[in-house]
Amino acid sequence: MSNYPKLKLTYFPIEARAAATRLAFYIGGVPFVDERLDHDTFTANKPTYPFGQVPVLEVDGHVFAQSQAMLRYAGRLAKLYPTNDPLAALKIDEILNGIEELNEKMVPAFREQDPEKKKQLRLDLANDTIPRYLSIIESRLKTHEKYAVLQTKDVHISDIAIYAWVKSLRAGYIDHIPTTVADGYPLVEASFQKVANHPKVVEWYAIQHTVPKLKLTYFPRPGRGEPIRLALHIAGIPFEDERITPEELAVRKPSLPFNQLPVLEVDGDVIAQSLAILRYVGTLSGLYPTNDPVLAFKIDELFCLIDDLHNVWGPSFREKDAEKQLALRKVLAEETIPKFLGHLNKRVGEAASEGSYATGATLTVADLAISALLNGLASGHMAGVPATVVRDQVHAHPKVVEWYQTHADH
Repeated sequence: MSNYPKLKLTYFPIEARAAATRLAFYIGGVPFVDERLDHDTFTANKPTYPFGQVPVLEVDGHVFAQSQAMLRYAGRLAKLYPTNDPLAALKIDEILNGIEELNEKMVPAFREQDPEKKKQLRLDLANDTIPRYLSIIESRLKTHEKYAVLQTKDVHISDIAIYAWVKSLRAGYIDHIPTTVADGYPLVEASFQKVANHPKVVEWYAIQHTVPKLKLTYFPRPGRGEPIRLALHIAGIPFEDERITPEELAVRKPSLPFNQLPVLEVDGDVIAQSLAILRYVGTLSGLYPTNDPVLAFKIDELFCLIDDLHNVWGPSFREKDAEKQLALRKVLAEETIPKFLGHLNKRVGEAASEGSYATGATLTVADLAISALLNGLASGHMAGVPATVVRDQVHAHPKVVEWYQTHADH
C-alpha cells in the first residue's frame, strides 16, 4: 500500500493560490494529481465544491477547501511542517497568516472596475501596504534566527509561501505595482532564494504542466493504436490522428524509432512503443494513476502480460513460408493464446470483487489495451469470462461509443 492517501489538487492552470501546495507536494515527493480546470469546467462543477471555490484538495475521495489549510496538510505529508514542535509550527503559521492577511487587503484592487480607483488602490498597495507587510515579515524572520529548528537549509512551508508570494509580485502582471516592490528585504530574499534554488523546484518548473501538441501515427485500423486513440478521446485531449498505409510506412521506416508503428509525436519529439505511449496518454487522461502506486502496479502487470503475447506472436506475422507460418499459428491457437488468456482471466477475475473493470472499480488504460487485444483476436469463445466482461464494459463507455460512431469508416 502507498504511504500516502490518494490526492487530487484542483485549480485553474495558473499559480496563484495553488502554487505553494503544488510545490510542497512535489518537494516532498508526495504523489498527487494536478488537475487544472478551464473556467467552463469550473462553472459546471462549482456547486459541488465546498464554499463554491477552488483550489480544492481531494483526499481519498473526500473534498476539502481553503488554500492555507491545504498547504499545512501538504506540509505535514511532505515533512515540511514541524508537527512535533508546536512553537516552530506557530512561527511558521504566523508567517502564513501574515501573507494571507496581505492577500485579503489586495483583493479590492483586483475587483475594482473603475480604472482610476483601481490605479489608486494599487498605488496605495505599492507605496504603503505591501512594504509595511514586508517589513513586518522581515522582522518576524529575524526572530527565527534564535530558533535552531528554523535555521537549517531545509525548506518549510513558510518559505514556500514567501516564495510564491514574492514570485507573484515580481511577475509584472499587476499594473501600478513595481516588480521591485519586494526588493531590499534580506531575510525575505534569503527565504525566496532557498526555494527558488531547490533542485525539486527547478525540476518542477522544467516540467510541462499543459497538454502538449500530440500526433499519433498508425495504420488505418484499430490494432495497437486504438487504445491510445480511445484514451485521448475519452479525456477530450486534442490530437492529430494520422493513419498511413504499409507503403507509406516503408518510406518512413528508417526515420522511426525502432522502425515501427505506432509512434506518438509530442511537441515534435517522436516516441515509439505502444504500451509506453498508452501509459503516457493514460497519465494525461487520468486513466493511469500518478497517485496510486498499487493500482499502477496492477496495470503494469497486465501490460507486461500483453507485451509478452505481442512478442510471442510476432514471428508468425513475419514468417514468409506459408507452411511454417501455419505451424506457428497452430501453436499460438492451441497453446500460447489459451495459456495467455487463462492468466489474463485469472487476474481480471480476481479484480471482479472490486468492480467490473480489469483492475477494479474504475476504467483504466489496462481495460482499453485488453479490449483492443480481444477485438484483434476475435476469439469467439470468450463469452461470459472475465476478460470479455472487461471488453464489454469498455465498449459500453459513452466516450467509446461516441468514438466508434464518429469513426465508423475506420
